[in-house]
Amino acid sequence: MFHGIFRSFRSGLLAAAVVTGLGAVPALADPQIVFRAAHAGATTSTGHLALEFLDRELREKSGGRIGLEIFPGAQLGGEREAIENIQFGNIDLTFVSSAPVASFAPAFYAFDIPFLFSDRAQAYEILDGEIGQEILATLEPVGIVGLTYWENGFRQLTNSKKVIRTPEDLAGMKMRTMENEIHIAAWRTIGANPAPLAFNELFTALQQGTFDAQEGPINLFHDMRFNEVQHFVTKTNHIYSPWPVLANPDKLASLSPEDRAIFDAALALATDYQRGLAKEADDKAEAAMPEVTFTELSPAELEAFAARVAPITDLVRQKAGDDLVTRLLAAAGKI
Repeated sequence: MFHGIFRSFRSGLLAAAVVTGLGAVPALADPQIVFRAAHAGATTSTGHLALEFLDRELREKSGGRIGLEIFPGAQLGGEREAIENIQFGNIDLTFVSSAPVASFAPAFYAFDIPFLFSDRAQAYEILDGEIGQEILATLEPVGIVGLTYWENGFRQLTNSKKVIRTPEDLAGMKMRTMENEIHIAAWRTIGANPAPLAFNELFTALQQGTFDAQEGPINLFHDMRFNEVQHFVTKTNHIYSPWPVLANPDKLASLSPEDRAIFDAALALATDYQRGLAKEADDKAEAAMPEVTFTELSPAELEAFAARVAPITDLVRQKAGDDLVTRLLAAAGKI
């Protein structure tokens, strides 16, 4: 099975995975049409579980002719590499954080507006609606198909030092951010000392004290075992983080109309499944980490953070486009 996959890859990354014995998550019988899927998350993540669900649905709906080969845990590189490998055709399917996608399609910077979405229901409505689909379509000119949005959740502030309730508590703290200039600017405005780092390198950096703080969803914090090296979480909900699901256009174009319909139907079910898991994931993760101190902020404390980052919206307008940002803010009830 691996020899056939190896011949079809143009990247040396897969060769390294095979040689070192990492390989893909085992599948059932070999399907005739294989979607090579890779991601940077853990096998316990809701995204990985959704890929496994998608594989099962595809095999069932196609009589075993269509399936996935899944490479988790950044075996083929981090999130930026996954996006590039979609472009190159080295992989066919991935889910990634929206922030690094913005380097390929600037409209995705719009999702980096701090405190944009009030809750999940509002996020789903906008992402699945006209504006969200318009943003996905901006990937087409760079050789990527944006299929849908899975959920990475609301992002929270975590650190290894102390309880944080105010922007002043972050003063000078070394903080890891995603490789996205909006995120870097936002945390610098709040008062931290931010720097970007690839996600697959983050655990080691936190363990070694290279960074004091980072930010991300609670379920991801648990999945990546960050609770082993960080024991303070402040619930800021500062950004809702979607996982855009991306595909290689040539792979999709190779499907017959009938097989494309099977793929789309299976993906729709997988999206509902993943979002269902995500709704419960943060609460389950929090309950599983009694050693971590979780801090709820009052409305006044949240407003102090929001006031600090309010000017970031102007930077997002410059990057994503003034009209898009205005329509997105209006849809979210922020103007």
